[in-house]
Amino acid sequence: MEKKRCLYCYQELDADAASEYHAKCSKAFYGRTTPPLLSIDEKGLAEMAKEIVKLRITIPGVQPKLSLTLQENKNDPKKSRLTVGGLWGNYILKPQSNGFNHLPENEDLTMKLAELAGIRTAEHSLIRTSNGSLAYITKRFDRTERSKIPTEDLCQLSELPSTGTSKYNSTMEKAGKVIAKNSSTPGLDVQFYFELTLFAFLTGNADMHLKNFSIIKSNDNQYRLAPAYDLLCTTLAMPDDKEQMAMHLNGKKNNIRKKDFLEFASKLNINPLAADKIITRQLNFKKCFDELIEISFLPDEYKKRYSELIHSRLKVMED
Repeated sequence: MEKKRCLYCYQELDADAASEYHAKCSKAFYGRTTPPLLSIDEKGLAEMAKEIVKLRITIPGVQPKLSLTLQENKNDPKKSRLTVGGLWGNYILKPQSNGFNHLPENEDLTMKLAELAGIRTAEHSLIRTSNGSLAYITKRFDRTERSKIPTEDLCQLSELPSTGTSKYNSTMEKAGKVIAKNSSTPGLDVQFYFELTLFAFLTGNADMHLKNFSIIKSNDNQYRLAPAYDLLCTTLAMPDDKEQMAMHLNGKKNNIRKKDFLEFASKLNINPLAADKIITRQLNFKKCFDELIEISFLPDEYKKRYSELIHSRLKVMED
């Protein structure tokens, strides 16, 4: 019999667990020990999306997603629920996609792999919809309860249109320079950007474009590279796409090697020893990556393909 696992941490649940979260995990993500209800299935989401897009309360981006708000029921906490929340929603929900299989499981796992590698990420989890399928849910880091936190993606900071293919009209090196120009701590943020780019390559993410990196104003009025978000193994979702990068890195989108990352680091003014140390550190996560993939919510076939992909990319970086 397959063991029940928590949708937040992937660790085992007690056989008699009342929900699909540990109480501490529900508290960590939802701020309450009992998870809220999400009484929307894929059909309902699709119908709702058609209506709310007219009201401009979807989140920009290609993958279908909705903005949600946690509505507390103080009389009966078990009846608290997540509802469509418009522009002021503090959660983003991404349901299953008709065009690509298991994107929520893919994204949540990839975000967890990033955390494992020491990369700052947006808070996230899986959640069960009313028809039993899994959806991906993440907390918005650009909102408080009462206001927006100043945040601009690199497409905006590069003064490019936010629609169409403009988000691809750059290179990884140019994007790094935009970060350095707009960050209050350019040295730290450019290094974070290098780590994130390396991780994206290792996990088969061929869609890291300008809108996948943002500068956010912190509590101490500093401008920093925002936590990683929208991390996905696109190679798993789109196996026919042969490109390894969305934007050129060292003049290449394919056949990326360690020497390309070292040259990339040099153009970002990252010390060669520091760059090599970052690469070596991520290589050392191979076993931990495998273990996390194994307990994830992806189907077994996808787990196998994901591990094999990471192994092949790690081998390239060892040369």
